[in-house]
Amino acid sequence: MKSRFLTGVAVCALLLFIPNVTHAQDALPPECQEASLPSHDPKFPADQLILVCIPADWNGSLVLYAHGFVPPQAPLLLPIAELTLADGTFVPSLLLAQGFAFATSSFHKNGAATQQAVKDLGDLLNYFKTQVGRRLLKKVFIIGASEGGLPVMRLIEKQPDKYDAALALCAPVGGAPEQIQYAGDFRIVFDYFFPNVFPFGAFDVPPTAFADWESIYVPAISQAMTIDLQNGGSVTAQLFNVTGAAVDTSDPTAVIETAIETAIDVLFYSIWETNDLIATTGGIPYDNRSTVYTGSADDAALNAGVERIEGDPRAQSYTRRFYQTTGELQRPVVTLHNTLDPIAPFQHEVNYSQLVAAAGASDFLTEVPVEGYGHCDFTMEEILRAFGLMVQPATGSVQP
Repeated sequence: MKSRFLTGVAVCALLLFIPNVTHAQDALPPECQEASLPSHDPKFPADQLILVCIPADWNGSLVLYAHGFVPPQAPLLLPIAELTLADGTFVPSLLLAQGFAFATSSFHKNGAATQQAVKDLGDLLNYFKTQVGRRLLKKVFIIGASEGGLPVMRLIEKQPDKYDAALALCAPVGGAPEQIQYAGDFRIVFDYFFPNVFPFGAFDVPPTAFADWESIYVPAISQAMTIDLQNGGSVTAQLFNVTGAAVDTSDPTAVIETAIETAIDVLFYSIWETNDLIATTGGIPYDNRSTVYTGSADDAALNAGVERIEGDPRAQSYTRRFYQTTGELQRPVVTLHNTLDPIAPFQHEVNYSQLVAAAGASDFLTEVPVEGYGHCDFTMEEILRAFGLMVQPATGSVQP
């Protein structure tokens, strides 16, 4: 079993709602200081919370970290839990010990926040420069996990003069439009095969539905799929054949367990994120009117029976403008991705590699697949190895 650096997104998100889950100031290294920066965003006016850590023997390099998805219903918090191992090790401490400075942000918005995160990370970088002096900062490395990988990719593509290299962990590097289509299709097809779980459409989620997630919808998903699996699993098999969602194929027991786990993880976003996504993008950014679904026992019935959604051109334009990667690289990028990722499918890596090749920038991209099932299910050794691959071209040295 791997020692996870980044825990499951859904589990982390739910922990945010336990009232006493906080971090103590004295739990952070003495080199770290918390502060806040104004957003200057009239639509989302909250300040971003920031953490800046500078070691005494600073080597002149800064690591900026962009956290993964946090539900819009949660308060803004620094990603301390996301950066802490099960044994209590604060991962940035490993970087500080090597002389790297470290900084991260809550962003000034949760949920769909790529556009806002790009601005916040830029503001954080500028703030750091005021603290140390612009001339003393030699290298800037950016790391993003899961959804945090999107703003990181946007920054390394669009602002190569400010960032020296990037590392994207389990990220939808192929772009959010692809990710939105995947999650939307899974919900649509799930509803067709298990019509009694959700009493509302894929993009008609009641604003308070998230409050019933643990008590009603998770048990309903699990019960419906368990009954099917106990009766041969033909419906569940069709769901995964059509959607291409990942399960653990290492043994039959794992297939059954991870089928339910995948469904819960992907459907989590439908309940917790849909309304925020619509509000942020200005409409429904998903459209399946021309989608032809295949892989079921009766594709004609499936395509006739699934819910059809008409997307909003404004929302689709927004996602293409702010959430789509281009592959136009001028700086080194390393990606680390589980080959059977149920949340951000590994297909993102294939598609991004094609974008980079079309841009003539393949020499700048290093993709590191991690065999097996999981989302951000990496060992510390795998992450540090990927970190070294990112840093080495910019510094000429191999970091431990």
